[in-house]
Amino acid sequence: MVVAVHSCGICGSDVHSAEANTGRSYGIPGHEFSGTVVEVGREVSGWRTGQTVAVNPLGGCGECEWCQREMLIRCTNRPNLGLGAPGGFAEYVAAHHSQLFALPEGTPLEHGACVEPLAVGLRAIREAGSPAGLNAIVFGVGPIGLHVIQGLRALGAGNIIAVGRSSVGRRVAAGKVGADVVLDSRETDVAAYVAEHGIEVAQAYECSADAQALMVLGRAVRGAGTIVLVAMPREPVLVDAHLVVNRGHHMVGACAFGNRDYAQSLELIATGKVDVEPLITERVSLAEGPEAFVRLRHPGDLVSVLVQPRL
Repeated sequence: MVVAVHSCGICGSDVHSAEANTGRSYGIPGHEFSGTVVEVGREVSGWRTGQTVAVNPLGGCGECEWCQREMLIRCTNRPNLGLGAPGGFAEYVAAHHSQLFALPEGTPLEHGACVEPLAVGLRAIREAGSPAGLNAIVFGVGPIGLHVIQGLRALGAGNIIAVGRSSVGRRVAAGKVGADVVLDSRETDVAAYVAEHGIEVAQAYECSADAQALMVLGRAVRGAGTIVLVAMPREPVLVDAHLVVNRGHHMVGACAFGNRDYAQSLELIATGKVDVEPLITERVSLAEGPEAFVRLRHPGDLVSVLVQPRL
């Protein structure tokens, strides 16, 4: 299948890879994208040219242990677009038909590029268990933290406390997409805040890569609560193991997503249960993409930048 790319989001991992100059042989990054089918494989049925699609970049084979466990990113039988094969910062991308998800009628094409990061957030929530009625902390208000907040709100969480040191713009965005309270960790002791306000926090999501975050969350989460590690720090981080054991915390890592998460993400966006529009702060052409990468090293109020080849 060949897809004409409409929009491709610039992920933080793309920026970090470019900054570290970790060039890969496949050459073209970009794994948050949507577009239009322009060529259908000869042995493929059920698709037609002109269909608008969101593209799941994770090319799981569907047969191996990792695919059965919905951990597609670990499948070695088919490359992942933008991660192990040419990705979405291009005019056209070749993709296996199993990776295409048709956009429901009326869904803006560019919103299809937002399905992938929301799917990351939804997978993190799935690892924690249903958030319905439970209070949660999201530590870090970058793009993934903001998508976790959106997922929590859509799935019926109780009070959502966002914690971040990002720009004012990103903290404002956290409130717009569902956080009830937004705290600056430089100014507020999070554990003291929840204790003072009588908030029992059952779930916490570490989306910041801050070396102190798990120490903070360990103090803030109630006994038998769950802490989900989503961010990938460059260096080892600190954990108060005594506190984790004493309180019976559950700690789990959440990496990427499965087809079920991706489909749920698309459904939430297409039905309007999640509004991704507040997170799209810029749209740039392919030629303007490299300069956007540079600005995203120090993003300020930028949240999501979409590269649109046909601008």
